[in-house]
Amino acid sequence: MMDTGMIMQALRDPAGLPAPPVLFQILMVITWALHIAFVHLTLGSAGVAIVAFHRSRGPQDSWLRLSWTMTKVAKVGVSLLIVLGVAPLLFTQVIYDPQWYVSNVLSGAWVIAFIATLIVGYCAWFVFYYANREGARRHVVMWAWLALALFVLDGLIMHALAYQALRPQDWVSWYAPGGIVDTSGSRLHAIDWPRFVFMISLSLPAVGVFLLAYAQYVGARSDRTSEEREWVARLGRRLAVAGWGLSALTWLIWQWSQPELLRGHPVGWALGASLVAMGLWLWRWAPGRAGWGPLAAGVAVLLLLAVWREVVRVALLGQHGYSILDYPVHPDEPSTWLFFSTLLGIGGLVGGFYLTLLYRAGRTVGLYRAEPVVARLGTAAVAVLVLWIAVFFLYGIVIWLRNSFL
Repeated sequence: MMDTGMIMQALRDPAGLPAPPVLFQILMVITWALHIAFVHLTLGSAGVAIVAFHRSRGPQDSWLRLSWTMTKVAKVGVSLLIVLGVAPLLFTQVIYDPQWYVSNVLSGAWVIAFIATLIVGYCAWFVFYYANREGARRHVVMWAWLALALFVLDGLIMHALAYQALRPQDWVSWYAPGGIVDTSGSRLHAIDWPRFVFMISLSLPAVGVFLLAYAQYVGARSDRTSEEREWVARLGRRLAVAGWGLSALTWLIWQWSQPELLRGHPVGWALGASLVAMGLWLWRWAPGRAGWGPLAAGVAVLLLLAVWREVVRVALLGQHGYSILDYPVHPDEPSTWLFFSTLLGIGGLVGGFYLTLLYRAGRTVGLYRAEPVVARLGTAAVAVLVLWIAVFFLYGIVIWLRNSFL
């Protein structure tokens, strides 16, 4: 009878990898940190938008202006978390393909439900986005509550799929409970509630540090008063302090629920220490003071969380003899160079142009006219995009001709 480790080895892609597995592991950690940052920002900003809408009392009310702003932030955040979620998912499928595909098959109905509920939730948020205007009826906020509930449900589905992948010892009993095969995929078989609650709790400090940065960002606009800027900064500070404290508490509960081999791991405790340090730092932060520092530090905390998440996965799967270092490697230098040139050229230059354009335009009241440096950056972005498309098709044609006629 095959053991769990042998099963996972047999389920690996026989084609192997085109580059060392550690490279994909590092990329997965980095891209997941970016993805989860917008997950937390979306959930946090959606919650603030709803609360601010309930607290608003008139068209000139600061709470209503904040609700408008956070509604837009959540709308864009959903788009970015989806786009940025593709990369870590692909890297997961490269080095953890047996675990990920088995988990998806075991809960196939929920995988489809994830797509459907995300579409419905996004549409519901757009209804609230268009309705959240001066004189809006109070019942329109129900669309926002529906969207937020579906977003949280989607988070739970993805959490369960990831957690099921960490428990290969239970796959057979989940697939054939009592010896009877269940192919419906209608169950979420495993949920680590302390871990899930901790992940969701990070939405509160995420929106807090975002508001501190936002108060700094809008300080250059002539249509924002210093009083409103300080009010937003004070609110962000309160949310961040409370949020980091709540996250530290939920992290501690999750840490003590871990298996013994992970309970005292230094990376896990470093994560907890960073949560406490962030809370103490912002507790000492001057009320009404804005700044980018807490936002940058918050991203660093998420990078540490991404590393800890990978440490947990390596440790749990290592108990069954699974290691990504055993994956067969068949070097493919052309595709590797094409990947990194795409990452730097398209992601760096084109993405950098869009970020610069949006940053400059957002700080301008009225029509924004691009400065010469932004205009030149836009021209370079178009040029590198055309070059990338040409190289992409040329590379494919060369491979096709070589395999077909040579």
